[in-house]
Amino acid sequence: MELDYKVSIVDPHQHQLKVVISGVRDKSQKTLSFFLPSWSPGSYLMREYARHVAKFNATNSFGEQLFFEQTAKGTWQVDWGESELVQDNEKFEITYWVYCHELTVRTSHIDNDHAFLHGPSYLMGVVGQDMVNLTLQLDFPAFWSKVSTGLQDISDKREIFLYAAKSYDDLIDCPIEIGNHETTGFAVAGVNHYLAFYGKTLPHKCPLVADIQTIVEHISQAMGEIPYSDYTFITHFVPNLYGGLEHKNSTALHFDALKLNDRKSYLNWLCLVSHEYFHTWNVKRIRPKELGPFQYTEENYSKMLWLAEGLTVFMDELFVLRAGLMGLEEYLDLQRAYINRYGRIAGRKFDSLEASSFNAWVKLYRPDENSENATISYYLKGGLAFFQLNVLLHEHGKDMQDLLNLLWKSYKNRPQQGCSEEEVFTIVEDLTNKDVREKFEIMIKTTEEYDLELYCQKMGLIFVWAEQKKPWIGAVVRYSGERVFVKTVELDGPAYKYGLNCGDEVLAINGLRVTKSTHKEIDKILLVETSYTFTISRLDQLRDIEIVVGKTPRYLQKIEIADEARVKEILLSGV
Repeated sequence: MELDYKVSIVDPHQHQLKVVISGVRDKSQKTLSFFLPSWSPGSYLMREYARHVAKFNATNSFGEQLFFEQTAKGTWQVDWGESELVQDNEKFEITYWVYCHELTVRTSHIDNDHAFLHGPSYLMGVVGQDMVNLTLQLDFPAFWSKVSTGLQDISDKREIFLYAAKSYDDLIDCPIEIGNHETTGFAVAGVNHYLAFYGKTLPHKCPLVADIQTIVEHISQAMGEIPYSDYTFITHFVPNLYGGLEHKNSTALHFDALKLNDRKSYLNWLCLVSHEYFHTWNVKRIRPKELGPFQYTEENYSKMLWLAEGLTVFMDELFVLRAGLMGLEEYLDLQRAYINRYGRIAGRKFDSLEASSFNAWVKLYRPDENSENATISYYLKGGLAFFQLNVLLHEHGKDMQDLLNLLWKSYKNRPQQGCSEEEVFTIVEDLTNKDVREKFEIMIKTTEEYDLELYCQKMGLIFVWAEQKKPWIGAVVRYSGERVFVKTVELDGPAYKYGLNCGDEVLAINGLRVTKSTHKEIDKILLVETSYTFTISRLDQLRDIEIVVGKTPRYLQKIEIADEARVKEILLSGV
C-alpha cells in the first residue's frame, strides 16, 4: 500500500499538528485499521502516543463520511460498509490531530519558535499492510524558513516541502526540525552531513562542528564504510536537558548550552555525539534479532540490549579518545566515575545483563525509590562488560575493533536479519578461545561480581581508594521548602537496617529540629558509630526510630597509570 501524508501546522502556539493520510484500498478490503505506535525504537518504554490524538475522521473518494471505531488504545478501524458507489480501487483520506508540546528526543514539540516532529508520535500506519513508496508533505507558517531531516527531499518547487521514504519504518525513523535554526554541514568521503542547531548559546570556544566532523571521520573510518547517502544531526540546546536518540541516517540530541564552557560537560557532549552516531552501525544495522521487524503497538522483548547499548557506551568514549578529542587522564576519570557508580548500585547483585535488558520495558525507564536496590542499567553494566572484554581480547593479540569488524561483516552478509547471543559469543571465541567466551558469557548471563580492579591491573592501571570517615545513614533526601523527606534508602545501609522508609519526613534528631539548612550540614553534626533518635512523620503519624550512624563507604579516588605502554596498547591501538 502506497500512502501520502500531509502534515500541517497552522497556529504553532496551540501546539497542534494536523495529519492527513491519503491512499487507495482494494474493494475486497471492507475495513482498514490505522495505528499509532506506542513506543519508539531505541527507547524501550510504552509511551502511548495515542493519548495525544484527537478529531479522528475518515472519508472515501466521494467525500462520504466513513464509519470508524477505536478498537485499541492506539488503533482505529475504518469500515467501508456496502456503498454502491465503491469502485474496484477507491481512494480514502484519514484525518486526525496530534497535540505536540513535550520537548524530548522521543516526542514531538511545537511552539512559536520551532517544531520538532518525532515520527512514531504522530505518523499512523496501516495494520497488516506493507507500506511502501510513501510521501510526506509539510505545511507550516511562512515565518519559518528551514527544514532539517534525514528524509529524501523530492520537492520540485522551492515553496513545496515534499519528502519520500521507501517504507513506513524509514518514514518514522527520520525526525524533522522546522524553524529558523542554525544550519551548517560538512562532507566526509564525499557524503554530506547536515547539522541543525536549535536554541540559544552563550559565547564559548567549543569547536562544535569541527569536533563532530572529527567523530564522524574517525568512526566511519574505523567501521570501514559509510552505510548512508547523507546524515543529519539535530541538536536542541535547552537548559537542564541531556540525551539522544539514534536513527538510521540521523540523530536527535539534547544538551544544556550553559555547560559548553565546562570541560567535563563538553566531553560528555562529545561522547553523546559519538554514542548516537555509532548507533548508525550498532543497533540501526547490527542489531539483536528481536529488534526488527518492529511491532510498534507492543513490547519487543530482547535479552541483548547489553549489545545495543553496552557496546555503544564502551565504544563512544573510546572513539572520542582515539580521535584525539579527549586526553588519556580524562578518559580514565570517566571510567573511575562509572566504576564508583556501579559499586554503589546494590541491584548489580541481583540483576544480570540479560535480565536487565529483558525488563527494560518495566524497569529502566520507570525508576522508583527501590530501583537501585533491585536492578542495574544495561548501559552501565554493559559498558563495563565490554571494558573487561577489551582487556581479554588484547591478551590474545586482538582489539575491540576486530570484534566490530566481524559483527559488521556478519550484518552485511544478511542485512535483513539480526544477530543472536550465540553469534556474538561465537565471534568472541573465534577471536580468542573458549575460556574467554565463557568469561564473557558469565558477565552477561549471571550476577557474578565484576572484578574491575583486576582487569585494570591487567591494563597497567592502579586503583587509588579513598577511605572516608564521614557519617552515613544510606538515604537520599529531597527538600520541600525547609522540610526534609526521604527519597531513597540504600540496601543494607543504616537507614535500611533500622527502618527509615522512603516518604518519611525527618522532623528531628535527638529532639532537635531538622530543616533543609541543618540537614545540608549533617556530616558535620553526626558522629560515626553513634546511636541517634530520628523523629519522623510517616503517613502523618509521629514515631521515633533509633539509628546507628555508619561510615561513608570507600570510593575510587583515582585510576593511576603504572604501565603507560600497556595502557596505550590497549586503549589506543585501534587509532
